Amino acid sequence: MTRSLPPLDLHAHVSSMTSAADLERLGAVVFAATRTLDEYKSVKDRNDQVTIWGVGCHPGIAEAQSAYDPSKFAELISSSAYVSEVGLDGRSRVPMADQDRVFRSILTHLQETPRILSVHSSGATGRTLEALEDIRVKGAVLHWWRGTGAQTKRALDLGCRFSVNAANMQHADDLAMIPLDRLLVETDHPSGDRSSSSPRQPGAIADVETALARVYGTTAEKIRQQAWANFAHLVDEVGVLSMLPNPVQRMLAVAKL
Repeated sequence: MTRSLPPLDLHAHVSSMTSAADLERLGAVVFAATRTLDEYKSVKDRNDQVTIWGVGCHPGIAEAQSAYDPSKFAELISSSAYVSEVGLDGRSRVPMADQDRVFRSILTHLQETPRILSVHSSGATGRTLEALEDIRVKGAVLHWWRGTGAQTKRALDLGCRFSVNAANMQHADDLAMIPLDRLLVETDHPSGDRSSSSPRQPGAIADVETALARVYGTTAEKIRQQAWANFAHLVDEVGVLSMLPNPVQRMLAVAKL
């Protein structure tokens, strides 16, 4: 079954100038996280077949945060199944109070309009969980998670999922308490895959699958199968199947067999 399912990369950064044909040649389903609302606006009318572009407002980018507009965000999410990259960043020069205001506004919109939500929490894991506890949403995926054991348990209790990249595997013991049915895979290209073998590109997750197989005592094939099954449950949870490209919908049908 998994031989018919390509790599599934839940968080990568891709230039908006990259053609759909070049992205298809990657041989993977890639969730492309934008960093600003305007960046997403520039790609929202594309008809990519295996790339899903996210509505982003990166907490580490001052211009993205200052340009955030709640009504504009609400309009843009009507055209995408995916929201990314958003969240909180403890190393950002944007004041945390301002980041928190933007993130909570985004979460409030997603209570009414659920989406697959890839959350940045670098250096601010506790504050991120507080926001997710205060404003409960479906479909939250904590990307490149580095929380403590206690924080991971809080996130699990909130129903969060976790997307793991090659950089996470340098701290593989931290993943042990994450159940396989909450796990997804990402590259976070071009940052999270710096330690990956060639080719370093969106969708190139074989190294991560192999490393996860060692952690969980299974095979890389089973990791991919589980990631697709987890993705299928995520899509059902937020109700965005019809918003995904037709080829991805067909892959999800295979994943459920």
